[in-house]
Amino acid sequence: MANVEHSALTGASLHEPKGVSAASVDTVYVSNGAGSGTWEKITADSIDTSTINNLNKVVLNVHLNDLSTAQSHYVVSPLAGDIIGFYSVIDQAIATTDTTLSLEIGGTAVTGGSLTIAFSGSAAGDINSSTPTAANTVTAGQSIEIVCGGETNTSGAHATVSLLMDVS
Repeated sequence: MANVEHSALTGASLHEPKGVSAASVDTVYVSNGAGSGTWEKITADSIDTSTINNLNKVVLNVHLNDLSTAQSHYVVSPLAGDIIGFYSVIDQAIATTDTTLSLEIGGTAVTGGSLTIAFSGSAAGDINSSTPTAANTVTAGQSIEIVCGGETNTSGAHATVSLLMDVS
């Protein structure tokens, strides 16, 4: 048999990792940095999360098609958690009056879950935000309502809303 580089092996020539026959269920091979390692069960306590950015965070985005109409928009939260950030960005300047956006969960207003899009000096790309502080917990499969006040008279002005969630 000719010598074959390990990296060129395919199909039936491949083998399981070292020690797999004695490994416990639901364990992974963890390298020790010295050419060896052990099979270990990963637990919350065994993971160093100090270098993981935005651990347990997800973003839900909703497009609002007309800021000049008082209306509600809904998004389903696929995960349980707390809304910890509420952001909007507009696609054009709005005129005459500020526009308000607010959040509700199950008909209850989210504390700190409202923001104002100012008309004075507004331009496409303007961002506004608020930080919800209470009544901001959703269950998986629950809807979140984004209420647009519709105060501006700029027909066709759009916004994208982003909800930052800390999932539980």
